[in-house]
Parts: sequence; C-alpha cells; structure tokens
Amino acid sequence: MVEVIIYRNPWEDPEEVACVTIEGEVSGGTPTAESLRDRIQDERDPIISEYTDGRELLRYLAASYSNGYVMAGYDSEESRRVVEELNDAAYLDWVEESGLDTSL
Repeated sequence: MVEVIIYRNPWEDPEEVACVTIEGEVSGGTPTAESLRDRIQDERDPIISEYTDGRELLRYLAASYSNGYVMAGYDSEESRRVVEELNDAAYLDWVEESGLDTSL
C-alpha cells in the first residue's frame, strides 16, 4: 500500500495521528484524521479540492504536515518512490498494473 503517515511528537515519542493512502482513504480516530477526511470530501476546500489524484494529495501531505511538532512521511521506500520518483508515464503504468483507483 502507498501511504503517508502523520505523526505527532516525531522525535521523542512518535504517535500516529493519521494515515492517508494513495486512494484518498484516511485512517485514524484523531482530530487530524477527521479533519483530513472532511477536507478530502469537501469540494470547496481551497487546497485539497484542486488535487485530482492520490499522488498529488500524498505529495501535498508529505510536504505540508512536516513542521517539527508534526511530521509526515511515507510508510515505505516503495511509497516514496511511487509518489516522488516515477515520471508521469511510469506512474500511469504503475496505477494500471496495481489496479488501484487513485482518482479523488
């Protein structure tokens, strides 16, 4: 699975507060997870509503939820490779081969 995991207190006592898949599914029962679920479903959200694919969403989350107190990171090297390194054509091939619905 290709995911971004968001942690609170990443340096001392990491606590997972949300996990978001490339399919746009959010797991976790924290306020952060609830907020992300609401934002992904809200067509009027000024930022997330602009993303049409899960790869774009995960790139945004990995960058914007990393501020010291909260840290976001890919769940694996494979997730980072799929989201950050594949060019668009290779990514589309990966989506087709994986059978995942990454459209948001």
